[in-house]
Amino acid sequence: MHVTTHNKPLILITEFLTLFIGIPMLLFFTASRVGIYMALWGAGIYALVVLRRAPDFSWRRLWLGDGWSRAAQRRAFCRFVVLAALVAVITAVAMPEHLLQFPLSRFWVWLLVMVLYPLLSIVPQELFFRSFYFARYSGFVTERAAGLLVNGLVFGFSHIVLNNWIAPSFCAIAGVILAHSYRQHRSLKWAVIEHSLYGCWIFTIGIGWYFFTGNWRH
Repeated sequence: MHVTTHNKPLILITEFLTLFIGIPMLLFFTASRVGIYMALWGAGIYALVVLRRAPDFSWRRLWLGDGWSRAAQRRAFCRFVVLAALVAVITAVAMPEHLLQFPLSRFWVWLLVMVLYPLLSIVPQELFFRSFYFARYSGFVTERAAGLLVNGLVFGFSHIVLNNWIAPSFCAIAGVILAHSYRQHRSLKWAVIEHSLYGCWIFTIGIGWYFFTGNWRH
């Protein structure tokens, strides 16, 4: 899908800076936790409205994309296993008191998060940061290698609203990985699944606090 304004690059640049830089900065200084989630779903809805304007839009194509080879899926899963092990080691060394504390101490809440977090948080994130980003700015930044880096950086930057350095840093790296995969399959389904693997592991291993509550001031 391609939803662009090729003859008006200034519009794309202004929109990009507003959505990916301006709004996160505004939220950082003004928003509460409720405001953050309202903005998240607002971004998802905006992304869907814009995507539906594509001449070749279809729900099936949005969800399934171009397909993802088994070999690419295996590489993505192996990458997740390696990074998940690395995060576990870092947590065990730097924050041993948090290691696996969420599922061990609050199992039913943890289980609820495992179910609801992908639906309520990851779906709108992937709609906005992957489906919308790659369709709206196709040929503008996304088809270049730098486009993956930009996607990772803006994804990480959006997490400044959590008011700690861990979430933006981790998410910038994850954003590049997710963007790399998305450029292969263009599938919201696979984007949500891969994002869910990383996100649910972060909550399970014990550092989900930095990605959910952060250091709220309101």
